Amino acid sequence: MPQAAFFFDIGQTLVTGAPASPRRLLGAALHLNEDQTKAVGKLMMTLNAENPETISEAMAQLLPSIERTTLAREVRRVWHDQIACVRQIPEATPLIRRLKEAGHCVGLISNIWHPFFLGFQKACGEIDALVDFRFLSYRAGVKKPSESLYQQALGAARRHGLDRCWMIGDSYELDIAPARRVGMHSLWILCRPERERPVLAEILNGNIPAPDGCVPELKDVLGFLKERGWL
Repeated sequence: MPQAAFFFDIGQTLVTGAPASPRRLLGAALHLNEDQTKAVGKLMMTLNAENPETISEAMAQLLPSIERTTLAREVRRVWHDQIACVRQIPEATPLIRRLKEAGHCVGLISNIWHPFFLGFQKACGEIDALVDFRFLSYRAGVKKPSESLYQQALGAARRHGLDRCWMIGDSYELDIAPARRVGMHSLWILCRPERERPVLAEILNGNIPAPDGCVPELKDVLGFLKERGWL
């Protein structure tokens, strides 16, 4: 059996979270416009902030019209809610465990900020202990779909003697497309097809490349990999 490095997205791939993204939650609470909401979201995902005070101070520079005590209060509220909202998708731990038992390496490539990662560690303690590589946007200072995160992941795998790499995630734009561009194999978990309709049309029309595989849910990944001789 060949050995490989399997990289996973976190949100909506291994775990679920709040109904809305943290930038949307904070944007709604502070009545931000779309440009402000996007700027706040980028900051959340790319600033290495391990406490709400640090990120509040940075956001104050982006949002000078927001009263600082209000900003700090809402950031703190969303921060703690993000830790508490994380729920593991039931098949996640058995899948990661099975990959490790088969001799593969496992990694994470995720657009994420610190509180959601803390929630992931709490909800998925065994997975966190098993993974070999972590490429997290808030630690790297760059978000997917930047190829930089994927190049770093490839380099880490190759230093472990692994030339075959897979990216497994729920977003074509953020997970599949950049992984393919750097030479990774890709498995698309199409768990929210309503969000991917334009991309699906582009694939069907031959305008963009299809992933190496596509499954509807995380529970189907194990069977896909077994059929192709990876497990």
